[in-house]
Amino acid sequence: MAKTPSAKETWVPKVREAIKDQARWFALLYRSFCKYFPPDIVERACREGSRKFGHLKAKGNDLTPAAWVEKHKDQETLLVFESQISRRNEFCEQRMNLCPLVEAWKEIGCSKKEIDLFCDIAMEEGRGQAEKAGFSLEVTSRIGKGESYCHLLLKKR
Repeated sequence: MAKTPSAKETWVPKVREAIKDQARWFALLYRSFCKYFPPDIVERACREGSRKFGHLKAKGNDLTPAAWVEKHKDQETLLVFESQISRRNEFCEQRMNLCPLVEAWKEIGCSKKEIDLFCDIAMEEGRGQAEKAGFSLEVTSRIGKGESYCHLLLKKR
């Protein structure tokens, strides 16, 4: 009798692919906008939009550093990014070992410089969430920068 795949075996690849589609879409839009507008203006607008999206996601939530990591644990999104989390009294951490965004950007031939830029722009969403919720998000390493994992440090203010 054939083994029935678990929900995790079916939904994790689907979620990763959806994230990769958004990454491809973003990169192609960014490149297109840069044909018509100065790249520094495009970058600034993208960062602003990403941060505002983070504000929108945080609105109405009682988001704290602990709630951030617990949300990822409860929703099992830790599996999508192969993440580990830790909680301490003064801060929480998330370490992501896989990034579907970076994978997608590599697949469509983005340069290392573009991947670094696109990754940092994408991180504006998390920074915006933390900002709106009243805590800080420090990104101490990023896969998109060429490092082996992303490390997020979430601290109460």
